[in-house]
Amino acid sequence: MIRPSPETAAQIAEGSVAFVERKFGILLPYNPPSLILVDAIVDKIRATGASEHQASGLLLGLGCYVGEVFVRNARATWRLTAEMKMAKVCRFTIVVALPGGIGCNPIGRVFSRFNGEAGEGLAAFYQATLEPARRSPDGGAI
Repeated sequence: MIRPSPETAAQIAEGSVAFVERKFGILLPYNPPSLILVDAIVDKIRATGASEHQASGLLLGLGCYVGEVFVRNARATWRLTAEMKMAKVCRFTIVVALPGGIGCNPIGRVFSRFNGEAGEGLAAFYQATLEPARRSPDGGAI
């Protein structure tokens, strides 16, 4: 498995996109509406009874895919969690930084969805994350 870093996140996402297409026949086109499909895939994985440990590779890849949707559609960049001062609130080493310095944790959000902890879907997460980024010149963390 490739170790997640700002330099490898896109490659990890590409691997999960290829796997999802082979396994489920679902094409993920790196756009915000496709995040609804990611919700369905994560829910399907959870419904199999797989543990988080068993599903962690694909969940990481799907989290990187969600992050790449931010990168490709919202001018975000991958950053180290410590660099964004989010290490205490994130269990993963990379997060996405939006214009204005706002950080968000798409990988953690996918794991939260899998564990039934995310109240809203990933498309709503995307929209909610962009709202403060549009308003806040000084940034923050989401």
